[in-house]
Amino acid sequence: MNSSIVSYRNRGPYGNSKYRGNCSGYLIADLLDYYQPKRFVEVFAGGGTGADVAKSKGIRSIHLDLNPQFGGWNALTDDIPTGADLIFSHPPYHSMVVYSGNMWGKPHPDDLSRCKSYEEFIQKLNIVNSKIFNSLLNGGRHALLIGDMRKNGKYYSIIKDMNWYGDLEAHVIKEQHQVTSGSIILPHSVWIETGSGF
Repeated sequence: MNSSIVSYRNRGPYGNSKYRGNCSGYLIADLLDYYQPKRFVEVFAGGGTGADVAKSKGIRSIHLDLNPQFGGWNALTDDIPTGADLIFSHPPYHSMVVYSGNMWGKPHPDDLSRCKSYEEFIQKLNIVNSKIFNSLLNGGRHALLIGDMRKNGKYYSIIKDMNWYGDLEAHVIKEQHQVTSGSIILPHSVWIETGSGF
């Protein structure tokens, strides 16, 4: 990415606009344009934004999510296809938005948005991020969109508390627009780490 701050005034025509927590497809489009992956994998595919962007660009891609729309793929127990040179992930921010039993289907015990505690969430997120890193091609990249959160007056820094597995290549701040979560807007960040796998 050519800038350390990105701003998209709208989410674009990609994915389901009613799916809470999805990001602007323009961010994924910029990542695909910049890195030109031969094989793109999206983990936590959510409302289908990444799938729509990849299709619009004719990029070979795989999109994984616990949501039955994407085959009910389980990030904690199922394998991530190996050999991707770019993986984009946008995990839940603990319980900020609850997905299974709320946005789709029935409550699922392996839904990261349903962890009983923040510590459990971080532990499970670390498992997923380790799997992502280990599935990358040598020199492949994991672009992780993540934000911090406030709950019951307490600030939680997911970025600080989770483990990192590769070499940090870039940190991009994504400006937030049209949010209704309160007067304090926490920026979302894209962290891009380089893998040394296959």
